[in-house]
Amino acid sequence: MTRASVAAAALVLLLLGCGGGDPYEGMDADALFRMAQSEYEEEDYGNAIEVLERLTLAFVDWPRIPEARLLLADSYFGDGEYLTARSEYQRFRDRFVGNPRTADAALGECRSLAALAPAPQRDQTHTRDAMTVCGNVTVDYAGSPQASEARQIRDTLRHTLAEKEYLTASHYFRREQYDPAILYYQFVVDLYADTEFAPLALLGLYQANSEIGYGDLAEEALTRLLREYPDSDAAEAARAGGNDS
Repeated sequence: MTRASVAAAALVLLLLGCGGGDPYEGMDADALFRMAQSEYEEEDYGNAIEVLERLTLAFVDWPRIPEARLLLADSYFGDGEYLTARSEYQRFRDRFVGNPRTADAALGECRSLAALAPAPQRDQTHTRDAMTVCGNVTVDYAGSPQASEARQIRDTLRHTLAEKEYLTASHYFRREQYDPAILYYQFVVDLYADTEFAPLALLGLYQANSEIGYGDLAEEALTRLLREYPDSDAAEAARAGGNDS
């Protein structure tokens, strides 16, 4: 017996000794996998995880172990255990290099981190990590459906980061702390010009620079706003002399 087989046998004995008997006694790997698939399809993710953990421990040499491992990762994701799901997707990619479903595992890691991304008002560490991972998927699997979905997720996350920077800038503006407000508005303009927050940030730059007497910079921001986003609500507000940020 291999070392893994010995460990699996020991686990079985432990389960039997802990009461009630073994609910999977007599089931081979194929039967366990079918049970796990059924549980997963019925969205009983906790039960699917339990069956798959048993399968991957007791039948380490089963030819379809990669498929079971990926289903285990999907089950953790379905159960809302996103950090564990990410770890399982990473484990799949590390152990089964060249497997035809590595793109699915890479997308799963992207989706797991994206699911951890918080509301814009909170720390965005997970958001930035997700953007990096999702960006890698778009490059590594270019032209695939997985790459397309990862790109969509990344674009959504960029919108979250843009909103985060804009809200921070507006926070400082309302407190008449114009220098940090200008800094964060500029971040939005420079990094997220393709989002709805860019024209709002240019309006904020116009207003904040006007407040502290930097007329040339204010005029520059206004000119850019009207030239690049002429149909935006921010441009309309600027033309009307609005002072809301």
